[in-house]
Amino acid sequence: MDLSENSRPLFIAIDWGTTNLRAFLVDKNGNIQAQKQNESGMLSLNSDEFENVLKTLLEDWLRADLPVYMAGMVGSRGGWQEVPYQSCPIALSSLADHLHWLTTKLPCPVAIVPGIQGLGIHGYHDVIRGEETQLLGALDWLASQGREGEDPLCCMPGTHCKWVQIEDGGIQQFSTTLSGEIFARLNDDSSLVKGLPSSNVLHTDAFNKGVATSLTMGGFLHHLFSTRSRVVCGELTAEEGRDYLSGVVIGTDVKDILAALQPSQTSVLLIGSHNLSERYALALAAHGLRSEFLDASEASIRGLKYMAANQQHSLLLTGVAN
Repeated sequence: MDLSENSRPLFIAIDWGTTNLRAFLVDKNGNIQAQKQNESGMLSLNSDEFENVLKTLLEDWLRADLPVYMAGMVGSRGGWQEVPYQSCPIALSSLADHLHWLTTKLPCPVAIVPGIQGLGIHGYHDVIRGEETQLLGALDWLASQGREGEDPLCCMPGTHCKWVQIEDGGIQQFSTTLSGEIFARLNDDSSLVKGLPSSNVLHTDAFNKGVATSLTMGGFLHHLFSTRSRVVCGELTAEEGRDYLSGVVIGTDVKDILAALQPSQTSVLLIGSHNLSERYALALAAHGLRSEFLDASEASIRGLKYMAANQQHSLLLTGVAN
């Protein structure tokens, strides 16, 4: 296979989730040349099974000069191997210096990106795994637009939403909110929406009503119950109930964090899935804030590309790649 220097594979990126394993063959520009996946998620594996699962999936990709970089919960307790957190304050570019290289029987080097621990806005310990790589990728994304030196406020919606203020290319503090998990539990199990239809279409007006409710007096628990009462009393249709509930939860998340952070920015960088980021953009707009969007997968690939490019030279010098 005749490849130009720019299109030659640089590394293999691994996204090892709780239910699925995804692998990407990536060149020096961060372009995905190929990808594979299976359903061997972390929840189904013991620590001594990870290596064989990876070998089976990647067998025709594995070679000595093609390192494997893994980010996220694969380095957590219950993952392949627990990798200690790095502590804030930390420069995101320094993550490449703290990679944890595994001892394996695979023909190539295999590394796990460490997570980060720090203090949340409440002053207690907080942790992230995986998002640190996306934040590094966000800086690479900004640099690709000629925006080096920007210090964005990042919102990373998900099961556990992360709010991170980048300062001088690093992180001093970050905060996690349980918005995604809370909504999932309420949406699946609570009396608030029992019997209400589900839809893949966002009812924007209902969502915005939920956000507006989150800004009123009474508190989160009171606002939650209004989901049921407004449907029962006819203020909302049955089809609107779940999106209204989403607006209450996300609106509360955004309101409380902004009140605590009091950001100077007029725009927030959303890093996540398109659908969930769209909802956060609406909630941010209620506070007069604009938003930009970066897909979480692209952010991860960009972050791993940065680390791979910075590690390539040292790997050759130390002989790790041979």
